[in-house]
Amino acid sequence: MLSFTVSERKLQSSLSIERYIHTMGVVKAADRLAENYGYDRAKARMAALMHDCAKDYPADMKRRFCREFHVDVDEIMLETIDLTHAFLGAEVARREFGVEDEEILGAIKYHTTGKADMTMLEKIVFIADYIEENRKKFDSLDEARKIAFEDIDKAMAYVLKHTIEFVKERGRTLHPLSVEAYEFYKQFEEEK
Repeated sequence: MLSFTVSERKLQSSLSIERYIHTMGVVKAADRLAENYGYDRAKARMAALMHDCAKDYPADMKRRFCREFHVDVDEIMLETIDLTHAFLGAEVARREFGVEDEEILGAIKYHTTGKADMTMLEKIVFIADYIEENRKKFDSLDEARKIAFEDIDKAMAYVLKHTIEFVKERGRTLHPLSVEAYEFYKQFEEEK
């Protein structure tokens, strides 16, 4: 049984029911991935627990907190305000939940866009967010879940590729960090 006491209760009160259910699914997936790859499970669970801590903030609050907390966001994030939640979330985790571990904060910060050459914890949270058990079924989900436990770098390439396709198909703005991440991780794709 996963237990977080005060942090979990405080977080639960700031998330919608759907977001909290998703978060707990990410925690479970991150725990399993950490165990699979011999990574610190407590750190993986904490990063997963905090990954969406700023997700449910209204858009105007995200903008205001990004300014007040001096969160380094770019024009693309400000235009697609939901993208700010990861960068802002790292700062909220630090300020509101007392998270000081830079590796955990990095995993929170890059769980949406990804980036080139991520740490193991960043990869774990990024992948766990995609494969968690409460996700509604979509085409690439089963394969992503399979690859995630075989080779995390191949999983990064697979998830990034499908995420980029999803964003493009919907005519949304693609963040350059995601492109850079895919350019880095596509070297791990299996030869076709």
